[in-house]
Amino acid sequence: MHVIFYIPWLIKEIFVSGFTLAFASFKRDTGYRPVIVRYPLRVTSAWQIFWFSTSITATPGTLSLGLREPTREGNPRILIVQAVMGSDPAEVVAGLADMEQRMAPHVKEIDYGVPGQGEHAELDPAFYEYPLETLGRQMRAPDMVGEEDTPLAASEAEKFSVWPVRARRDQGERK
Repeated sequence: MHVIFYIPWLIKEIFVSGFTLAFASFKRDTGYRPVIVRYPLRVTSAWQIFWFSTSITATPGTLSLGLREPTREGNPRILIVQAVMGSDPAEVVAGLADMEQRMAPHVKEIDYGVPGQGEHAELDPAFYEYPLETLGRQMRAPDMVGEEDTPLAASEAEKFSVWPVRARRDQGERK
């Protein structure tokens, strides 16, 4: 029965997001601040994960990037999502939780400690990062983010170019 309500809601969200991004693109300060969030999934079946990640990708301004299996028994799968309007990662995660709950109402009582799942208002920094500030960082599950992760500052990125020919050419032009 929830499908009857979810599909029209999703279509509305696609249009609202599309118009919001289109209007923002004409402003001097667009508000674009891409963020990558690690969302702990409450849905568990392959079919539900497929529809949830597809719904995210169909919504303008968001993109489902991948799925990480739990690192420990009892932990949820992590869906990695990029959002263009990510100045408030907690709001992005709360929006994902709302979408997931509308798609699968039975997950309402499941809480993994992020906004939108229960009464949490703040989002632990392990659940998000700004890719323009940390180039080269591997996307990991929140419980694996630690000292072995070495974020690469944008100013350091050119030292470790994945295109050595281009890097050598660029260095030759600077001399």
